[in-house]
Amino acid sequence: MATNSIDFLSSFRDTGVATDTLKLGWYLSAATALAAVGAGEHVLELYRSVTAELPLERKKIVQRRIKEAIMKCAILYGVPRSGQALGPLYNSLSDDEIDRYAPRTEAHVGSQDETSENRKMREERGRKYYDTLWTPVLGKNMDNRLNKYHPDQGWTKTMIYEMWLSDDSILSDIETQMCTTACLMCLNAPVQALWHTKGLVRHGGSLDQARLAQGIGLAIAQHFKTETGAIQMVDEIKDW
Repeated sequence: MATNSIDFLSSFRDTGVATDTLKLGWYLSAATALAAVGAGEHVLELYRSVTAELPLERKKIVQRRIKEAIMKCAILYGVPRSGQALGPLYNSLSDDEIDRYAPRTEAHVGSQDETSENRKMREERGRKYYDTLWTPVLGKNMDNRLNKYHPDQGWTKTMIYEMWLSDDSILSDIETQMCTTACLMCLNAPVQALWHTKGLVRHGGSLDQARLAQGIGLAIAQHFKTETGAIQMVDEIKDW
């Protein structure tokens, strides 16, 4: 099959997990996986296929969700691949089509203008997200490890979870985990992909949602001939 099309993803559209386009997770996982394998130029094709029959305001919400997914996962695959994925999408939009919702900017996150109340909420939200993903005991062990070997990495981890992953203004925690799961599979990071698959379920996702994210990640990796490493699939995981 030629690699200049994403028609192979059509089988993931009707998954039974959700029916409302604005609640579907498959295209979010697909967008981040495409970016991760270096095929971000196909995100525009993905966006157009998902929004083909939608009115403008709903198209904007889908656009918002795809942009958020790709931005969140930039912490995993880097800013350049985020740019490869978002650039063609930006270039395709007229001024009237651009969705400009920016919750972090509006809340002045990380700036001197951020309120102490918002900062406290952000810190608590980030800690909860991290502890749910890792479990409190293992999360604390990882904190101790980072603080021992590289405190700045520990600080970076805190910022990642507070400012990016745990922000649920656009994507729910489950949707975010569907993105990170598919993305990490495409980065040949099977250990981290396993943790985020478990994290998806720990955050309240279903096994079907976990299977969907894994299925999309694996399909995209195979299609674009990208190594995944030894992925442990949902039905092989024993220690949830």
